[in-house]
Amino acid sequence: MLSFVLTILLAGSNALYDDPVADRLVHTAQEASYMLHLEDARAAARELQQRYPDHPAGFLITAETYWWDAQADPHNQKTESAYYKAQELAQSKAELALKAGKYSKAEVLAYLASTHGSYARFEVTQKESYFHALRAGLRAHKYAEQVYALDPNYYDIYVGLGAFNYFAGTLPSMIKPFAWLFGAHGDKDTGVKQLQTAMEKARYSRTEARIVYYSALLSNKEYAAAFPILEKLIVDYPDNFVLYRWLTEWYREQRRNLDGAEHFERLYQTQISRSPKMAGYTLLEKMNLQLAQNQKAEALQTLQRIKGLSISDPLLSAKVQNLEAEVRKLQ
Repeated sequence: MLSFVLTILLAGSNALYDDPVADRLVHTAQEASYMLHLEDARAAARELQQRYPDHPAGFLITAETYWWDAQADPHNQKTESAYYKAQELAQSKAELALKAGKYSKAEVLAYLASTHGSYARFEVTQKESYFHALRAGLRAHKYAEQVYALDPNYYDIYVGLGAFNYFAGTLPSMIKPFAWLFGAHGDKDTGVKQLQTAMEKARYSRTEARIVYYSALLSNKEYAAAFPILEKLIVDYPDNFVLYRWLTEWYREQRRNLDGAEHFERLYQTQISRSPKMAGYTLLEKMNLQLAQNQKAEALQTLQRIKGLSISDPLLSAKVQNLEAEVRKLQ
């Protein structure tokens, strides 16, 4: 009788994080993604998929690596196709796992919510398709609420709950009537509390919560509050040049292009001895800001500094060529 009860209890708490190897692989893949070491992240995700082929975790992590790829190289059709294929597979794995009942229901529901949340984020950031994102966000929120009902201490789900509450509570006036029509009702203050809880207590989503909270504050033009979060992300993940583009956007939205250029010059000084490649990306963003300020001569000087670094990075080279062509057109 005792063994039967133990079997039932174990079946009911069969969460992926109970396996130390799986737990390590999830953390490894996530940290590699945030550092923009995407091949390392995919390798860890593949190992997780092989160990748990019927669990969505490794498949969702793979999809998220393509979101980072798309952030690094927007409008790349191959990357977009890879993302959609990986996201669809992750969603399918989550739906099948939910039906099978082999793993913790709260955990599988959380991953299912995350697959829809991931799709919503991709639609907003890569396509600016807000209505597709809204529909996906509603589905994500439905599953997230189910997780909360099952286990209010499942803190990873607070990222999705917080994002929904914040964004639904601060929607632009032109979109809000449609959101209410779909049933998207949110509260900004509740969203902030939920995101802060995730940042403090989540098992896997602390960094994700920081990123979502930064995006939320930026979308609401709360620049002063957003800046320290982004600055800390740049310190924590010094190889992630996508964060540099986010920093450029932070300055450009406030029309502080020259302040931003000076900031990237300081970042260059810290990176040049550590990573010439990252130093090149700091100068690339400095050049972007100089062009935004119509400083063509200064931008050309920065261009020559980038070329002088002799960096073998195809993406950086392509971005530099595009900027150089833009400068030539302005002359």
